[in-house]
Amino acid sequence: MNILALEASTSSAKAVIYSDTKGIIAARDRAYDPNISNVVTQDPDGIYRALLDCGGSLLESHGKDIQGEIDAIALCSTWHSLLITDKQGKPVDRILTWADNRSADIVNRYKKDTGLVNDIYKRTGCPAHTNFPLWKWMHFKENCDIDTTSLRLSSQSDYIFKRMTGDWGVSRSVASGSGFLNIHTLDWDEHILEFAGLAAEQLAPLQDPEYTAPLGAEAAEALNVREGIPVVITGPDGALNQVGAGAMGEGVMTMSVGTSGAIRMATDNPILPEVPSTWCYYIAEGKRLAGAATSGAGNCVNWFVKTLNKNKYSYDDLESFIDETRLMDAPVFLPFMFGERSPGWEGSRLGGFTQLSGDHGLGQLYYAVLEGILLNIYQCYEILTQVGGVPHDIRISGGIENSKFWLQMAADIFQREIQTFDLEHSSTMGAIAMALKVLGSMNSLQEFKLKPRETIVPNRDKAKFYEHRFQKYLEWYHRA
Repeated sequence: MNILALEASTSSAKAVIYSDTKGIIAARDRAYDPNISNVVTQDPDGIYRALLDCGGSLLESHGKDIQGEIDAIALCSTWHSLLITDKQGKPVDRILTWADNRSADIVNRYKKDTGLVNDIYKRTGCPAHTNFPLWKWMHFKENCDIDTTSLRLSSQSDYIFKRMTGDWGVSRSVASGSGFLNIHTLDWDEHILEFAGLAAEQLAPLQDPEYTAPLGAEAAEALNVREGIPVVITGPDGALNQVGAGAMGEGVMTMSVGTSGAIRMATDNPILPEVPSTWCYYIAEGKRLAGAATSGAGNCVNWFVKTLNKNKYSYDDLESFIDETRLMDAPVFLPFMFGERSPGWEGSRLGGFTQLSGDHGLGQLYYAVLEGILLNIYQCYEILTQVGGVPHDIRISGGIENSKFWLQMAADIFQREIQTFDLEHSSTMGAIAMALKVLGSMNSLQEFKLKPRETIVPNRDKAKFYEHRFQKYLEWYHRA
């Protein structure tokens, strides 16, 4: 059987053709035009058309035989998006992505009521932050001059699903990152809806991630596939990344260090620290996803290379400039150039170098950036493992895999073996795994397994050094 997976990310449309006998047959990634997505907002119809164009062109390039043999379509979307529509489902504005931070003032105002925001966190698993649609909606409601009871709240995910099938619904996995879903009952939380001035009918009907609806005529014609084949609603990229990494079992942590950073663990029950620091969402099959996300990672590296380095030296050159005999005296870098998510959720927090002297050269500064990013993730790791337990496996992915030096630093800081995998399409593979289960090829998502490509072994001699560096990082973190 053949599956077409379509993923709408923040910056591009992706398509993968998968065969249950041959594996990935072909893949395509097509960046959005700037008018379709500027990262902060997206044109909903433009995203939908770009997704169909990407999938249709990939299928066309492999001939009519494959087009006639697609058995299901699996969808993957971004998390934490908000689309406001009228009662007929027509958008009244663009999609607001996780990167939209216009609700910062409202979030900061409500965060003064710690009892309120802690209660919302305990109910939903979502800290008070501009990431989450709950707060984007509160900002919209406070600043609009129309009757909000006539509106519907949607997302990138359910808009695409409705356009493809005519069926309005949202995966519980997507909904768990909205701030409106009760992470314990997996239903819309009545207290949160009352707080937000919403009725449940204004949000899409909740569905399990395996839910399907028949492909509509318009989308079938655009893709040149059979009308009526099942479209699997599946879920968001972060949850499907866990599935695609073969990490649905207990004690397996995934760590992604790309543009931003994240650590995640699948758990049987919600995991929530007393102080809102990590988050907890829903994946599928009753499993929750406990984790933490950081705003600064590869984007900080890119900032350094383009702004301070002015693109003069390559990444390899910059690594060669690092004098390992002087690392104890390297500056400390706080990776909050783009605000803070976990663990403090201070969107207005700023970053930069501390303990900087005229003796520090480009190599030491570059080292500090790489180190600071990982120390922020390790800070989250310590909090998460205190409530969720220590994982027996850590699987890493993202741009960090392009640097053996940075990978080794991760193993040395965590003092754990870290595994790399062939995870180029991990979130789309998660959607494919969901479709395979729907089509009867698997009984459980936990059956989806991967073999590691490489295991990075920590240098035990670096343990005390990085403990010292971590304490210095924490000192400056709490001062800032």
